[in-house]
Amino acid sequence: MFYLSKLLGSPVKDVENKSAGTLHDLVVSTRQAYPRVTAVGVRRRGRTLYAPWDAVSSFEESGLMLRIPGSELAERELETDELHLSATFLDKQLVDTEGRKVIRVNDIQLLRNGPFVHVAAVDVSSNAILRRVGLAKVGDRISKTRQHPKPHLIDWKDVDIEQTDDAAVRLAVPQTKLELLHPADIAELVHELSPEERAAVFDALEDDLAADTFEELHPSYQASLMLDLPDDKASEILNEMSPDDAADLLADLPDDRRQHFIAMMEKDDAEDMRELLSYPEHSAGGIMTTNYAWARLDDTAYKAIERLREQEDEAETVYYIYVVDRSEHLRGVFSLRELVMTTPDRKVREFMTENPVSVRLEASEEEITEVIAKYNLLALPVVDAEGELHGIITIDDAIDLVLPLAWKKRLPRIFH
Repeated sequence: MFYLSKLLGSPVKDVENKSAGTLHDLVVSTRQAYPRVTAVGVRRRGRTLYAPWDAVSSFEESGLMLRIPGSELAERELETDELHLSATFLDKQLVDTEGRKVIRVNDIQLLRNGPFVHVAAVDVSSNAILRRVGLAKVGDRISKTRQHPKPHLIDWKDVDIEQTDDAAVRLAVPQTKLELLHPADIAELVHELSPEERAAVFDALEDDLAADTFEELHPSYQASLMLDLPDDKASEILNEMSPDDAADLLADLPDDRRQHFIAMMEKDDAEDMRELLSYPEHSAGGIMTTNYAWARLDDTAYKAIERLREQEDEAETVYYIYVVDRSEHLRGVFSLRELVMTTPDRKVREFMTENPVSVRLEASEEEITEVIAKYNLLALPVVDAEGELHGIITIDDAIDLVLPLAWKKRLPRIFH
């Protein structure tokens, strides 16, 4: 077993036992699940030159021995499947897919397997940092004083690599695997990254997943991250976000950037956004979303289901379907259960509940939470003085009003 940090800088002797330089890095092939060392980079007279693995006769932390003279060391281009191990991974942020967390590569463990040496694991412990500054014995003593020392090695198979350029975050998980994680998990990972790395992660995600993940971020990160993203990506994320969340985010941006992003939206979306931004932040109008499921009074149940299919991509929730007349006045409500249990030719006006509970646009947060709690609602319609339906407040938005973010994250995610 070797640690990369102990190998770096160790002396390299040639076939004549003369100094050939010091070990600068290892070249590894990623064709195997556990990358294999294919060459050693030797720092010699201010240059980095390479010896192929079959030219290495002895490989130990105390130093390396070569089968060739130092004069035969040469420059070398990487093959398509090769990487510089130290330069690529040491001190980089990676994603542990098994533990669903961001890790910092403090050191890399290597294992000998017959005539070859393979990368085995990532060391994320503080001991690895001490080892790299020459205080390994101090780290060992600290570990011995702990009754239950925490595991510090992440198996390399759990950090499948994906190449990115040096300016981007280097994720130890292919984009396809990252997208298998829940948006809340991705958001938790992103919280631990630098601003540049966060922007790189969101730039790599599909727009709909990026939007779902954005909504999971702590509000203190959202505005600054939005300003770090390319305009086209930021605009797509805003378009995919629910209108109320997008409006909250835009409200936190500088006025010129807010107007810039609104101008990039479709006409109807831009109008909705301006309406939401026109209401006081803590009023029903400022909290509601304009995406809701609706039907007409004279629709049959069959027609209502057809409308629901058309609205599925945009409706915030389909537990309740609100009935509006041609002037968009709220006339009734029915549940999804009531819809599927009734006969296809029955008119909506015959099975809806008339005069549903609602609040006015100017209603306070206290009134909203009291009404939702009193009537055990999953969503609450918001109307103006004439009874025109403008939006709804969902139960998860109501929870935001009364629970801290940390507590909200502990609740079952049944309303998304």
